[in-house]
Amino acid sequence: MEEDDEKEELKGFLDIIPREEVPIEVESISTKFPIMDWKTCVLTENFMYYQVFRGDGSSKNYKVLSEMLEDFDRLDVEELYRLVKERYSTSRPEGYDMMLWGDLHILFESDEDDEIWKDQHEYNLISWRLCDFYGIHILSMENGLAIHMLTEKKYPLSQDMLTKMLKKKLKVDH
Repeated sequence: MEEDDEKEELKGFLDIIPREEVPIEVESISTKFPIMDWKTCVLTENFMYYQVFRGDGSSKNYKVLSEMLEDFDRLDVEELYRLVKERYSTSRPEGYDMMLWGDLHILFESDEDDEIWKDQHEYNLISWRLCDFYGIHILSMENGLAIHMLTEKKYPLSQDMLTKMLKKKLKVDH
């Protein structure tokens, strides 16, 4: 009986989106090619994109990691991180490359000394989303910042941020 009450209380912290409201794009595994490379393309000071290349020679452009997560599966995210980490194993990323490297670093290797966690008291949380297909939470802030977190990993979230997250409710795909 206590367990049922606890489940009902936890459901109060979720914002469940019915499956029929979520567009589902089915992609055959046989046509899915691995990510082979990526590059940053800067068109103007305020407009850039990341071009991601797949094994079949195709490529697609993305502005930010959150956009990539709409197309990628978990293996794609891990492969992109491996490629970015490999490219910057002997040098430091600069400009927009630093943004992608930073997002992936926070996702996979975050620790409490990272600047993003030290400033979290200043963030105004807009939404908290779970992309359960690949197990990543996305915190979207009013200032445009997005924090990506793996579901199985613990992150140094402050009590204030956890309270903000619970008040916003978790949005899940189904």
